[in-house]
Amino acid sequence: MPAEPTRTLLRGGTVVSVDPALGDFRGDVLIEGDVIAAVGDLGDVPGAEVIDVREHIVFPGFVDGHRHLYQTVLRGLGVEWSLVEYCIGMFGTVGAHLSAEDVYLGTLLGALDSIDAGVTGVYDLAHCQVTPEHTDRSLDALRESGLRTVFGYGGSSAQWIECLAPPFQSSTPMNDAEVRRLRNGPLSDDRALVTLGLFGRGPDLGTMDVVRDEWALAEMLDIPVNLHIGQGIFPGRPALKRLNDEGMLGPRVSIGHANLLTDAEMAMMRDTGTTVTTTPEIEAVMGHGWSPINRLLAAGLRPNLGIDTVLVIGGDMFTAMRSALVTARGLPNAEQLKAGENPMALRVHPRDVLAFATIEGARALGKADVTGSITVGKKADIVTMTTDDISVFPVVDPVSAIVYGGSRRTVTNVFVGGRRRKADGALVGVDTAALHEAADRAAHDLIERSGIGPSWRPSFA
Repeated sequence: MPAEPTRTLLRGGTVVSVDPALGDFRGDVLIEGDVIAAVGDLGDVPGAEVIDVREHIVFPGFVDGHRHLYQTVLRGLGVEWSLVEYCIGMFGTVGAHLSAEDVYLGTLLGALDSIDAGVTGVYDLAHCQVTPEHTDRSLDALRESGLRTVFGYGGSSAQWIECLAPPFQSSTPMNDAEVRRLRNGPLSDDRALVTLGLFGRGPDLGTMDVVRDEWALAEMLDIPVNLHIGQGIFPGRPALKRLNDEGMLGPRVSIGHANLLTDAEMAMMRDTGTTVTTTPEIEAVMGHGWSPINRLLAAGLRPNLGIDTVLVIGGDMFTAMRSALVTARGLPNAEQLKAGENPMALRVHPRDVLAFATIEGARALGKADVTGSITVGKKADIVTMTTDDISVFPVVDPVSAIVYGGSRRTVTNVFVGGRRRKADGALVGVDTAALHEAADRAAHDLIERSGIGPSWRPSFA
């Protein structure tokens, strides 16, 4: 593959910067190495490769705060599963049969699928780390893909399936030695494209002894923690209050879902700087509870967005933004109609959900100073979207065009750290046919080894 140009000039686009100091403007974006070097009307830039984006919208890459990349190898298997069925099926049945190569392939496919749809950063919640080889192959896939990732080490499926049998909380300790190996070796550099995080079980799913040990490990290694809390009915409530009482909340902690948290618990997150990821589509269809976007906003919290798993839904953030808008507007509209009133003003706007999908996601990864907006000095994680597509034009408002007209089909270029990972509508350096063949073979072999069929449903027996 030829060397990347040291300078790339995106010429003449409609730029939606998601930076309040810059706003939206018509102009140029200059990439030098892996950073955004300049914006505005830049004129001639000697030595730069010029990409004409006059018929494009230019915006920061999406940052997904909550995705299980490895599960992409079984895309669509769980579309009929509830949350509890997912836990039984994924951890109790299929997870035990995932080889290191399955995890590699699923992670690679999931990462490339993300990039193709304009996602440049992900908190990868990896809870199928059965052996060090599973972990190393996960990292191989992430590096090969070029996706900016916090690798959230979450241990093995066996630790998570414990939550579904009495006493319904996991008591198996995290593999501290493996996490230390990663921190002291392959994931020691916090400036790298792939960095280390911890995917903890939290009080909903783990005993407080387990939770305390995981927090102590994360603090000692200085890594962020991501965990599920407040989705569905689990026995560890009030989980958020327990964390707050022990001083465990803060900017390094990101909570996934939070559907059933109380207003008081949301205030605890606000007061400690804890971030919150909502995955509106999957939360609605699987039985987590409605996305709490309005309640989070009322509490002074700005959520970020995630896909969760393509085992159940599709993998693009355009759909996630639209799902967020439908939920955030539909629920209060329904309440007003029930009270005999017509909704006269809509809550939550396209610019809000675009921020949720970009800068707020970066904050959840602990990388708001690195990515999430088109800001001079940040890493060049940038997406261009055509306005020539019939689903987009005419562009009256560029933000609405992104949120309502955008799709992976309209994503023409994706830069991650200045490297062009998608160019002119196609992934760069990816043999899609070979990947297709390998994924099909792996999925069918895995289903056969697991003793299930495509229409199989988890059993509660």
